Amino acid sequence: MREAELVREAELVKVLRALADRKRIRMTRAIAAAGELSCGQVHALFNLSQPTISHHLKILADAGVIVVREAGQHRFISVNLDLLHEIADVLPDSKAARKRKRA
Repeated sequence: MREAELVREAELVKVLRALADRKRIRMTRAIAAAGELSCGQVHALFNLSQPTISHHLKILADAGVIVVREAGQHRFISVNLDLLHEIADVLPDSKAARKRKRA
């Protein structure tokens, strides 16, 4: 494998690990559905402590899954849809996989 492919694969693994947690995938889906949420709004949606929310959001941000925008003292979170589309493009198409299983 070429070095660029190895780097890209490592990035893919980091994103998939971040999304492998049930709470983080739920947070990602809620943020994506809203378009953008403040940290307080994310906290209001989940029955978790503020430090736990911050921990999960940090993992998602470090993996590039979410983008944090600062406006004064507030932070607003949105999902990096371009990255998620890239991830979807590298994963096998489920329809194609089902067709292969039937054959």
